[in-house]
Amino acid sequence: MSRRFRLVISGAFALLAIVLCAAYAQHVREEAESVRADALARYGGEVVSLVVADGAIEEGDVIDSSNVSVREWLADLAPAGAITSVDDVIGSQVTIPVVAGAPLTSLNFRAKSEMASVPSGHVALSLPVTDKLGLASSVTAGTPLCAYRVDEGGAEVISTDIEVLVAPVERTGISSASTITIAVPSSDVPGMLSASAEGSLRLVVPADDVEAVVEGVVAAPSVVSAEGGEAA
Repeated sequence: MSRRFRLVISGAFALLAIVLCAAYAQHVREEAESVRADALARYGGEVVSLVVADGAIEEGDVIDSSNVSVREWLADLAPAGAITSVDDVIGSQVTIPVVAGAPLTSLNFRAKSEMASVPSGHVALSLPVTDKLGLASSVTAGTPLCAYRVDEGGAEVISTDIEVLVAPVERTGISSASTITIAVPSSDVPGMLSASAEGSLRLVVPADDVEAVVEGVVAAPSVVSAEGGEAA
């Protein structure tokens, strides 16, 4: 085999390798675009990258690469002031605790003088106020709320011990939707986040005379008969 022939063969293999690499890169891009398109079709909105707590982050903890990561989130469900870059918060000290799986927001880094008063055992959570949420924009700070997950199977109680910290306000940024900041028992936050991500979360304002919710089931109201008595 002559030297010239060997050079031609080597060149051909090198060219083939380049073509295969380019084809693979194109396949990866197409696959990523397909996944993104599927997500948009499934959720009906734009997906953004947010900084999310990998585990519970307590007051006074400093943010570093070991306790946060970047995950995709539906833009319409992104909380107010959501952090989109890890570099923006690396080295920053948390002033309001963050539960595992929750996006970090500017609220978590507010100076104490600017912080809302969060009741003991609760965490502050910001949520977008959409038509699906079912909450009137007229609620004010201090208003008690109840949270439900509503789907085809019915309504499931998530929490009955919620308080409005910051009334719904318009925002700009990732989404222009109005947002509300609420105090939620730490044990109820996972359910709140899950329902919010699904679009099945509903917030309601209970009246003072509403019967308490027992074991997650809402007591059905009595039906008044035509004769004026209560039907069973």
